Amino acid sequence: MINAIIGQLVCVNAQTAILLGGSVEYELIISSQTATKLSNLQGSERSNVRLLAWLQHREDGMTLFGFSDEDERRLFLELIKVNGIGPKQAMKILSGVRVKDFIYALDQSDVNFLSKIPGLGAKTSQKIILALRDTLVFTKEASKPQNVATGNSKKYQDIIDALVEMGYDKKKVLETVANLLKDNEQYVSSHSQSAVEEWLFRSAVVGLS
Repeated sequence: MINAIIGQLVCVNAQTAILLGGSVEYELIISSQTATKLSNLQGSERSNVRLLAWLQHREDGMTLFGFSDEDERRLFLELIKVNGIGPKQAMKILSGVRVKDFIYALDQSDVNFLSKIPGLGAKTSQKIILALRDTLVFTKEASKPQNVATGNSKKYQDIIDALVEMGYDKKKVLETVANLLKDNEQYVSSHSQSAVEEWLFRSAVVGLS
C-alpha cells in the first residue's frame, strides 16, 4: 500500500499535482482545497512536499489520489463506502467544502447545506447522512473532525462493537468511550489493556444507561 508520496512539487492545478520522488514523477488527483494549499507554498517549501495517498487499482489502469492531511483522506475513504459514490465524485465533494464544515453538517443532519456542495443533491445528501452520521463524529471541543474509532479508542473497538450489539446508539457509544478514555488517561496508562477493557465496558454501560 502507498501511504504517502514525498518529493518536490513539480506543478499543481485545480485537480492534479505532480511530485518528483527520486527519479519518478507521480501524478495525483487532488481536491481544490489541497490544490490551494499547495499553490501557496513558496521556495524551499515546494522541494519537500508530502501528500497522503490512496491508490485505485482497476483493470484499465491505476490512479493515485492525494490528500493534504489525514482528515481529508479519512473523509474520502468514508465517502466512497457510500453506495453510488466513486472516488472522483468523492474528490469533487471534497473540493467544494472544508472537512470540518462537512462533518458538522453531517452531525446536524443538515441536508440543505450538504445538497449545495457540488456533486451532491438532496437525495445523495440524505444517503450520506444515513450511512455516515454514526461513523464520523464532530465534537465542539475538538479543533478538527474526529473518527472516534481511530486513535486511542481504536484499541477498544471490540468494546464499541459489543455495546452497539447490545442495542445502544452507535454515536452515543462512540462519544461515551472517547470521553471515558480522555477523562481517565492516568488510569488507562497505568493498567493493562485487559483491565482497561473490563473497566471501560462497565463504565460505558453505566454512562449509556
